[in-house]
Amino acid sequence: MIDEGYIKYNAVRTEGEIPQNPLWDSLNECRTVLFTLGLIGIYPNGIGYGNVSSRVGESQFLISGSATGGISELTRDHYAFVESFDLEKNSVKSLGKIDASSESMSHGAVYRAMPEVTAVLHVHSRMIFDYMIENNYPATPVSVPFGTPELAEEIAELVIAGGENNGVLVTAGHDEGVIAYGASIPDALNELMKIYLEAKETV
Repeated sequence: MIDEGYIKYNAVRTEGEIPQNPLWDSLNECRTVLFTLGLIGIYPNGIGYGNVSSRVGESQFLISGSATGGISELTRDHYAFVESFDLEKNSVKSLGKIDASSESMSHGAVYRAMPEVTAVLHVHSRMIFDYMIENNYPATPVSVPFGTPELAEEIAELVIAGGENNGVLVTAGHDEGVIAYGASIPDALNELMKIYLEAKETV
């Protein structure tokens, strides 16, 4: 977790207001729920973790900003609008008052892999992570670290292999990292809560 929260992609941000979007309230409410559960937050070393996003266009999405994990309730200024991303060039172009999350490439990979997905949630949980690893849930290779094009590609392959608009996977090489996605924000949250409750029953 030591380098969690640091942007590894080539970030190009235009300063400005993010576009108005009717799903922003729902996305932010979902993010607050995850923060309350401790699935989004900040480690003792001051590094934040967890982020949420919602698709806006074919390859565009709203995403919570970099280093916002420790903030209990976000405002619109804490979100970035990803205008485009390039997995091959490891670059993200965004608009907003804050840099897009360090996990923007992973979110973008899910949207590219499954066109009907409209929400992606990236959280951290030792409990859920260990439960998913032990029960052989879809997982990226241990050798692939967070924030890299390789991880984004592995995530995309898992999503495509799953063949569903709603799902959950674990990033084995990104300690405690779990990604849930869905055809709607409530669907993505439901996928995450199902695995959360399953894991909780085992401890």
